[in-house]
Amino acid sequence: MALQQASGGAPGLVIADRYRLDQLSGDTLRTEVWEGWDLTLARPVMVKLIHAGDIPTAGGRLGLAGVVALFDATNHQGMAVLVFERLECWPLNQLLHQQPVLHPDEVAAWVAGAARVVESAHHCGIPHGAITTSNILVLPDRSVRLTDFRGRPTGNGDGPFDTQPDLLALSLLLHDLLLRCPRSLVSNFLWSLADPDALPQPDSVLAFRLLLEHQPESASLNTRKWWWPVVASGFFVAGVAALSWLLIT
Repeated sequence: MALQQASGGAPGLVIADRYRLDQLSGDTLRTEVWEGWDLTLARPVMVKLIHAGDIPTAGGRLGLAGVVALFDATNHQGMAVLVFERLECWPLNQLLHQQPVLHPDEVAAWVAGAARVVESAHHCGIPHGAITTSNILVLPDRSVRLTDFRGRPTGNGDGPFDTQPDLLALSLLLHDLLLRCPRSLVSNFLWSLADPDALPQPDSVLAFRLLLEHQPESASLNTRKWWWPVVASGFFVAGVAALSWLLIT
């Protein structure tokens, strides 16, 4: 756990004789995020100062396209310091302040994108452990990246771990974002997928993602039993279309 620290960063401050802080990007009671510059490699970076709380370094073990790369972990005057790649992006929580009303298609795309990254991390043996809007970054093409992996696998890191907390967090994220959509635009299918008490529910992040990516044109609460046939038929139609294109060309 990082130590409590009364003072934080300041423009021009150099940490570990290498990382210069340039502009404050965002802060909370526990953390500060700065745009910075790596003086050694001459490249832009993001520098996170952690006054208190857990230090989210699990993402440093992942080399996945959807995970914000963690370059370095150090400390400065009692604060833990993490150095990340710098991207042109917006934290989803900040984007929601600028865009309070959402469309269900955009919501589904964001959550499905986050689920895809989490699914890949699970394959590498790392749960996320803190899926929130502040840890989801939206790029200009509206794709997403994830940061601040806090999950810890059981045992020595090679054994199984419980994936359900991440699955539940994705479902709750979907629910919270759908609340920002006009109710008339949200299908019962999406509402039921966002309800952890609705049955049946997907039992894995993969199943959750596939349902988001292959929604039926219309679905009601009474047609949940047809979810998986719908997904399967979607793959079949896509395969036939691809084959037809190859034959034509």
